[in-house]
Amino acid sequence: MIAIPLILYFLLIFFISYFFASKLKQSHSIKTAISLTAASNNFELAIAVAIGVFGISSKVAFATIIRPIVEVPIMLLLVNVSKKMI
Repeated sequence: MIAIPLILYFLLIFFISYFFASKLKQSHSIKTAISLTAASNNFELAIAVAIGVFGISSKVAFATIIRPIVEVPIMLLLVNVSKKMI
């Protein structure tokens, strides 16, 4: 239930950012850097806050750690997609 919206978020933000960077006539490396940065915001702080507020064994803390678990393979996929977009 958590992973599917996250995957959609990563893909949507990546391609929207790539599109706008293309409209600004940026190089491929800049477009990729912008897109990966936009799709992968700093979620580690949210994990720390959730654990600090709700405790390490809470469902909220568990839900926040799902994002990095999903994020890594999706970001690697997006790097490969970006390589093919050259």
